[in-house]
Amino acid sequence: VAGLGALRPGYAYNISGTTEVLGAVGLEPVEAEGLLTVDWRGLWQIGGPSQNGADTVSWLLSLLAREGADQGSTGQRIDALLTGRRHPQPLIFLPYLQGERVPYWNPALRGAILGLGRQHGATDLAYAVLEGVAFLNRIVLERAEAALGAPVGEIRFGGGAAANPVWSQIKADICGRPVVVGASKEPGLLGAAIVAWTGLGRFTSLAEAQEALVRPARRFTPEPERRPAYDALFSLYRRSEAALAPLSADLATLSRSAGALPGIHAAPLTASKD
Repeated sequence: VAGLGALRPGYAYNISGTTEVLGAVGLEPVEAEGLLTVDWRGLWQIGGPSQNGADTVSWLLSLLAREGADQGSTGQRIDALLTGRRHPQPLIFLPYLQGERVPYWNPALRGAILGLGRQHGATDLAYAVLEGVAFLNRIVLERAEAALGAPVGEIRFGGGAAANPVWSQIKADICGRPVVVGASKEPGLLGAAIVAWTGLGRFTSLAEAQEALVRPARRFTPEPERRPAYDALFSLYRRSEAALAPLSADLATLSRSAGALPGIHAAPLTASKD
């Protein structure tokens, strides 16, 4: 977080690797339903880890049979999907493929794709996955900001997924906050250096060290024209969560009580003797 320049009051951070961590930083301890409050020696973070992130993208690529070393990296493959034409009717993706930690702490939650039509394709699924994770970011951020009593100024975004400019813009548009990606490719190492140099007295505070050493590379500002559509889609996302959570629990119960359904292996067809 220090290496992103977000270890300061009024900032939020989003570290996105296999899974994501999102939180906001303030001067006082506050609480919000489903979020973790952690003392960072005079600063307080409120937020926590999710159960999804770039791994959700990897799942989509494998589902579409686009997993393979000869097709480039995960980033290159998702970039290729995003260049396609998008259908006017968006899809809703609930990203709870492995249950969820923050803010629900519910291992029985399951994912879903809603709104599929015959004309939807791989590009629509790719956008839905990126937006679904960003909608969860918004839920966590809204709870954190409500607890802090003020909106954050910006979200500092780091980790492997931060290399994708489309996802950065989607997060900015959905969360309604600027998303800033740092120039350092290793913010963890930079953060360790910031803490060490401050401890050695080279800087008078962590805030001063971050101001001096963290260099923003790109800033993604929310696009006002996309806000109404994303607000409407977010409302549908929340309704979908509420409607499908009980079904997730019933499916989890069914798997325990009735056992797994076996696959059906039909016998091969044989030629008739007649």
